[in-house]
Amino acid sequence: MGKPLPEKLAKLIKEAGLTERQATWDCHGTPVVLHKACEKIAAMHDIVFDEPKVLESNAEKKICVVMVTGHKKDKSEWSIGEAAPYNNKNTYPFAMAEKRAKDRVILKLMGLHGDVYSQSEADEFQEAQPKPLMELDTAARVDAAVEFYETCSAEKFEANEKRFQNLLNSRDITEPQFQAAVEAHQKRKLELGL
Repeated sequence: MGKPLPEKLAKLIKEAGLTERQATWDCHGTPVVLHKACEKIAAMHDIVFDEPKVLESNAEKKICVVMVTGHKKDKSEWSIGEAAPYNNKNTYPFAMAEKRAKDRVILKLMGLHGDVYSQSEADEFQEAQPKPLMELDTAARVDAAVEFYETCSAEKFEANEKRFQNLLNSRDITEPQFQAAVEAHQKRKLELGL
C-alpha cells in the first residue's frame, strides 16, 4: 500500500478480522476497500438497508440506476449506484448498481466516504487491481495458467515451473482442471522446443 490507511479504516479492518492486504488495495495512492470488506464491516456494525429504489433500468441496454438507503442505529444515509456500458463492463448491471450504492452507503455511515473508495465504485479500479495468482481459487488459477501458456516466452515458461507444479498439487483441483493445465503446459513446451 502506498500511503498509510486512514486510522479509522485501519481500525475497522482489524475489528473485522481482516488484514490490510485482505481488505484493501492501493490504486495510484488512493485506498480502495474491497466489496467483501465493506460487507463484513456493515454486518459487524448492524447496518441494514431498505429495499433499493430503481430509478432507471433497461436490461437490453444494460443500464441500471438505483438509490439505496442504509441505517446504522439512528443514523441514515443514501446513495446512488449506477451501471451502464460507459462505466461498467460486467454483464450484470443490476447487481453492480446495487453493490456500488450499498458500498457508498456503508462508507458514508462509517464516516469514510471521500477518504477511500470501494472496489465496486468503477471499472477502472477493477482493471488496476492486481490479482496475485495464489489468492485466486483453483478454477481461476487453472484458467490463468491456460491463458498464460498460450503466449508465454521460454524464459517465463521456465520461471513458472514451480508455480505450475504447485497448481497441479492443489488439493481441490479436479481431473478436468488438471488435464486442462497439463495440456496447455505440454502444448506450449512443444511450441517453445523445451
